[in-house]
Amino acid sequence: MTPEEALMVARRTPDTFLQLMPAARNEEAAGPLGGVPFAVKDIFDVRGTRTTAASHVFDHRPPAREDAEAVRRVTAAGAVLIGKTTMSELAFSGLGVNEGFGTPTLCRAGRDHVVGGSSSGSAAAVRAGVVPFALGSDTSGSARIPAAWTGLFGFRPSWGRYPSAGMTALAPTLDTVGLIADSLEYVETVDRVLADVPPPVGDVRAPTYVVPHEAYLASCDPDVLERFHADVSRLRAAGHRIAERKIDSLDAARGLHQRHVHIVEAEAFAAFGAYLEQPDLLGPAARRRLERARSRLRAGSADVLYQAMPSLRRQFRRELGEALLLSPAVEIDAPAYEDVRTSPQTHDERNGRALTMTMVLSYLDAPSLVIPTGTGEQPASVQLSSCSGQDHSVLRAARLLTGT
Repeated sequence: MTPEEALMVARRTPDTFLQLMPAARNEEAAGPLGGVPFAVKDIFDVRGTRTTAASHVFDHRPPAREDAEAVRRVTAAGAVLIGKTTMSELAFSGLGVNEGFGTPTLCRAGRDHVVGGSSSGSAAAVRAGVVPFALGSDTSGSARIPAAWTGLFGFRPSWGRYPSAGMTALAPTLDTVGLIADSLEYVETVDRVLADVPPPVGDVRAPTYVVPHEAYLASCDPDVLERFHADVSRLRAAGHRIAERKIDSLDAARGLHQRHVHIVEAEAFAAFGAYLEQPDLLGPAARRRLERARSRLRAGSADVLYQAMPSLRRQFRRELGEALLLSPAVEIDAPAYEDVRTSPQTHDERNGRALTMTMVLSYLDAPSLVIPTGTGEQPASVQLSSCSGQDHSVLRAARLLTGT
């Protein structure tokens, strides 16, 4: 699709997820992404536009004077920026509901369902065929969750692999640029552009894949678990070596996350907690999460998690070895929009569950790729992960799993 065609498609689609640029932006005509249209989550600075993070908190922010470094690298590689996408307010939700700035949905079985967040608009733009890839962010799962719920590829790189300058922060300890794309080829190409690395060379040795033990997966809804086991069986039948293994670092990270103040809560409250004194600036979901963070911080802290992360990451590396982890991306299916829009309790419960699988891997700084495996009424996917810094291993193994 050319940039002109992308703009025509975008103008025919609802404006709940994409704000078009006044004119398509192209810095370079040539490059590995020459002429490919893309969109960016409204957490990235784009010269001449105001970065809203989909919140009235930034209503008085002036237009950006320059592009975020990630945007600059992608446009310098020839891609054409056509617009900015909506998101969960302040990137602080895994569901993508935002009454003030737009909530993208997909209709399934006669009901509208959320597409996931916080990079909801980026996933919606790719899912609608407006662009083949979009930049999002991923702190707790913000690119992976919507990718899983829309049948797309979603990639969270190791922390620091991509430049974050010019990206509004939520929790800097865990924030990364995230990718959502309709093909593995675009994930690979954009990864090389953003990380400034050459294409891999040499043959790809077939790895061993590890599936977590059943107790770790027990929180998944039955339908999710059934689809995951079906995918594992299919991959085994295709000749891939897959073993089940108890990985203590996964259990330990999840346990700490359940018992203590979350790092994202602590850092989001430090950044935005003061706006609780100006409640009209915050949407209801963001306000509730910040109020919860304030309450939890009065009784505890995230210090235990900060202190445990380095040793847990080393332990994860020892336990996984040269294998790669296969797990479900999300333990629940996408909720119906009406259910989470009208019931704060349902919203918050589903939001917490949506983040469970991805959040643990963020703590371990595990580069993780969501790979779509089925496009039925409810998309199926697996999450492929490795140890921090082993991004190339994830992407090369994904080639083997997808047979491309």
